Amino acid sequence: MTKRRLFKRALAFAASSLLCLGIAKAQAQAQAQAQEYPNRSITLVVPFSGNGNIADNQGRMIARYLSDALGQPVIVENKPGAGGMIGTEQVAHARPDGYTLLYGTHGTQAANLALQPQARINPAHDLRAVHSLFRQSTVLVTPGTRPWHNLAELLAAARQSPGRITYASSGIGTQTHLASAQFQAATKVSFTHVPYNTASSMTDLLAGNVDLSFSYAESVVQYVANGRLRALAINGKTRLAVLPDVPTVGEAGYPGAALEGWSGIFVPRGTPDAVVARLAREIAKATEAPEVKAAMARIGSYPMGLSDAAFQAFAEAEVPRWEQIVRNAGAGAR
Repeated sequence: MTKRRLFKRALAFAASSLLCLGIAKAQAQAQAQAQEYPNRSITLVVPFSGNGNIADNQGRMIARYLSDALGQPVIVENKPGAGGMIGTEQVAHARPDGYTLLYGTHGTQAANLALQPQARINPAHDLRAVHSLFRQSTVLVTPGTRPWHNLAELLAAARQSPGRITYASSGIGTQTHLASAQFQAATKVSFTHVPYNTASSMTDLLAGNVDLSFSYAESVVQYVANGRLRALAINGKTRLAVLPDVPTVGEAGYPGAALEGWSGIFVPRGTPDAVVARLAREIAKATEAPEVKAAMARIGSYPMGLSDAAFQAFAEAEVPRWEQIVRNAGAGAR
């Protein structure tokens, strides 16, 4: 063997040794970081307004439990805008050290890829799933003054006069809009969409200025109880504890109409495995805590129970599904 070949082999061996040493050092640093984690406050970015909505309520409840479990403050930072993408981008660009978390939803992680194709990140690639939080269905409600008392009567009226019945949503591309679009496609009826912001949609619904809404349970249950609104169906897979006598769309014969939203915690891609595992364990305990489950059931939310790789696979599979839902609703970017 020539000296040149020996020299090349020696160089290759040295390079390989340095690479192995670098990998070992990086792994040791990651393990040390995970053992120390957390040693300072953590920020949970909720990419929606802090007006007491479902996202804000869920985020703050989880933050309280994580603070107790991790022994460090978990500070909720509301970062609304662009359908949740401003806050989502902030977390995607944060250091992957476990100190910046995202409250993500089906919207920020999946539907927005169709609604906002100009977004500067791809959540499925730039963020890593830690653990799921809750699934959330909407309730099909109508003012108490309307003549239909169940889903069959509503559908009969809609088929008799296509487009005459109106429905309110909290905006194009929101779950309250997409749920109605899915419902219309499954039941083969046609409603007229009246998009609002969240507050005014409920005001006009209660006043009888619109006929229907696919609203979250926490927004309507008090009005169903006093008769100002009538609940016709749960637009999800299971009945809600707060409205136990209201059937699901599946029970009414239209399982394809159901559209449930979901939420979960995400971190920047590259966050150490050990840190993700620690967070996932504590979030799992929080979502299954009896008091959390009871509080969430009161607003129509139920834990999903998916962790780390299983939740990542679920979130990635949701991207094409929600893209199709958005396209079918005519809500995608043109």
